[in-house]
Amino acid sequence: MSLRNLIFFLAFWCLLFPNFTSAQPGHFFLRDTFCSNQLVIVGNQVFDASNPMGVVVLPGAAFTGGDSTVHVELKFNQPKEVTLNASICEGDTIWVNGTPYHANFYIGDEVVQEGAANGCDSIIHVNLTVTSKVSNINATICEGDTIYVNGHVYDMFHTEGVEVIQGVPCDSIIYVNITAITPPFSEVKDTLCPNDFLLINGTRYDQNNRAGYEIIKNGSYTGCDSIVAIDLEFRNLWVYVGEDQEIIRGDFACIEAQYGLEPVELVWLPYAPCSDSACTEPCFRVVDPITFSFIATDVSGCVLIDDIRITISNKNRVYAANVFSPDAAWPNNYFYLGC
Repeated sequence: MSLRNLIFFLAFWCLLFPNFTSAQPGHFFLRDTFCSNQLVIVGNQVFDASNPMGVVVLPGAAFTGGDSTVHVELKFNQPKEVTLNASICEGDTIWVNGTPYHANFYIGDEVVQEGAANGCDSIIHVNLTVTSKVSNINATICEGDTIYVNGHVYDMFHTEGVEVIQGVPCDSIIYVNITAITPPFSEVKDTLCPNDFLLINGTRYDQNNRAGYEIIKNGSYTGCDSIVAIDLEFRNLWVYVGEDQEIIRGDFACIEAQYGLEPVELVWLPYAPCSDSACTEPCFRVVDPITFSFIATDVSGCVLIDDIRITISNKNRVYAANVFSPDAAWPNNYFYLGC
């Protein structure tokens, strides 16, 4: 190697390796510090963290024209490694070296170029713990009922929602899902006898109150209220035996029983005022006050009753008939004195 080339080589070597020293002519020492991810080429040899030391012979590199020997003693610093163990709340994000870490991405390695104090890279091992306070409220309510979650109303018109309850260290999240049950609906439709009635939910339904709606508390098998619609009709049946009478003792009273129905049974109480228990126009002598009840049962099973009260007058009198007909019906064919 020419002197000019040797000087150029040594100058270049010194620029590259400021810790390059010479102990004796033709022998040089290279001592320096590098990072573990770097490598140094001396001559035709490569030095790195796995091969930090060695001897390199540069043929003809000495200024005398002989070989140069380079003793390489290098130190390779490892990158600074730290582990980031942190706890975050679900929904939060932290940034490490410009990378976002959150509930769906919570483990990773970040390399910070030349971030260590020794000038080498630093490696951050990220290991996050995500704290989740998530719960569900799946409830079934009756229509018309209301529940409160976190101070908010949930009912048949507002059945879903997400509630966030502020807490330490993390908020609580509640997913609300409400099912509202429609109250069962039923109908009561019937045709009743004139004097019958139905007592539904404490309300009397009769001819004067034929229709309405009743809410039966907790009447459903689900525990909800039930709704009952009432619609009644009444048979147009009637019985009439006339107005009450006042009779002078011993006089005859006549009753005419009338009815608007198809009878299957006619009964007088306390006894029939005639020989035929089903008679409808009896006439009879009255000695003591009495009340008769006329009971008629129709083909639909309806039983109708009407009463007539016969009282005795305190007036006394005697009379005699001035006309009678032996061939007439009783009592016109009978002659007697009355008092």
